[in-house]
Amino acid sequence: MNIKKQINIFIVEDDASFTTSLISEIENSFYSIPIRIHAFETGEKCMEKYDELKPKVIILNYYLNSKYPEAANGIEVLDRIMNKKRKAEVIMLTHEDAIDIAIKSFKHGASDYVVKTETQFKKVNYSLFNLLKIMEAKKEALKYKYFLGVFLGLMGLLTGAIIAIQIYSPGVFNK
Repeated sequence: MNIKKQINIFIVEDDASFTTSLISEIENSFYSIPIRIHAFETGEKCMEKYDELKPKVIILNYYLNSKYPEAANGIEVLDRIMNKKRKAEVIMLTHEDAIDIAIKSFKHGASDYVVKTETQFKKVNYSLFNLLKIMEAKKEALKYKYFLGVFLGLMGLLTGAIIAIQIYSPGVFNK
């Protein structure tokens, strides 16, 4: 991957030991990519820093209100993220392997859905790797789109200039 600019990744998880393990796994797996991981126990704390830090990816627990009953759940936080001008890619995490939760997460804008099992960290890293590759490809596509626009604009100007010369000085190209 050819990522040069630092990528902010948010982890929104109310289980501190899980968060510590996940951070360690991501940092070990993506040591060559300039990432910075920010951890939050609630969605509210995550959203307080969202506009300032502009995360590219958020790993979001579905059940955020187990430790703090008044806290927003993962779907509510996901909705807040999707309402932002700059949307982050969201990987939804949950202990439950339930299709209705997965569908609900995708309908609300999640990019991926990972069930917490014995392979949870590998699945998160795989999802994160794919999202980073997609972001890099989109960035490259925008660059080529810009260059194509400039090229077509210049070709249009050149064509227009040739037509104008033919109209106002018809003999210039006939010599």
